[in-house]
Amino acid sequence: CPKVDALAVPIIIHREDLQRIAPLWLSITEQIRADRSSWNPQWNLPTFALSWTTEMYGYIFAAAQLGIFHSVSDRAQEIVGFNKVVSAPILHYSLKLDVGDGKSWHKYYETAGLVIPEPSKDQNEVTKRLLSEMKDARDHTAPSRKKWTTPSYFSAEP
Repeated sequence: CPKVDALAVPIIIHREDLQRIAPLWLSITEQIRADRSSWNPQWNLPTFALSWTTEMYGYIFAAAQLGIFHSVSDRAQEIVGFNKVVSAPILHYSLKLDVGDGKSWHKYYETAGLVIPEPSKDQNEVTKRLLSEMKDARDHTAPSRKKWTTPSYFSAEP
């Protein structure tokens, strides 16, 4: 591929382009997942976790291979744990958050939806907003009755 767009969610795409991309996207994603033995060991760490991001790479490689390019905006979202000030409408949280006192919070923790730390005065605006909105959502929804039969990838971390 001569050019690969550096993009992430959200993606707004024409239906016809999506119909062209989808089969190749799936194929490339499956190829990446099947080739795990050649992955750099760092790609399996929770901080990178290619295992749960392969479809993102499959998408950008498929689009590039088909010559479908994107108008990319860096102001569509704030990345929690990276950006410090809220100036975009979407919060994208994929990184483990330091919540003080040597503790962390991550959406993959077994109790993440139930045990959401209080935002502290020392946290940046983006992290405070995420934690506040997560607590608000938890407090306004019914508890899940889902019983997981397999341990979480991050289950040992809280």
